[in-house]
Amino acid sequence: MTGTQDVRRYADAIMAMIKEDQDSGQVPRDVFSWDELDNSVDTEDYYRQARLPSGTPEAAALRGAVSEEINWLLGRAHGGPWHVTWSHSGGPRADIGRTIGYARRDQAEAVGQAFLTDHGGAFRVARP
Repeated sequence: MTGTQDVRRYADAIMAMIKEDQDSGQVPRDVFSWDELDNSVDTEDYYRQARLPSGTPEAAALRGAVSEEINWLLGRAHGGPWHVTWSHSGGPRADIGRTIGYARRDQAEAVGQAFLTDHGGAFRVARP
């Protein structure tokens, strides 16, 4: 299990690097997930620069936890993350859309509205 303090320390260091890259124009300011970030830069470079360990199951778990924290921090920088749930006729709610959520509320609402149009029922947009 990875320590919360380690995860936060590495995530904070990587977020500082991301902000520098946003200021230089290398990373778009509207990026809101680790996957979107990977479209702009080699995210492995952030791991190397932050000196995250590698090569063991524990290191892989730490990298995963750091990536999740960065997803949350990037989404939060845009007002998110917003999650969408859907239900039909009062049945159980199901999460729809991205697992990490959406950075902006209007994005989440558009997903909910499209699902509603296709399937009926009701959707709800909320922060976790």
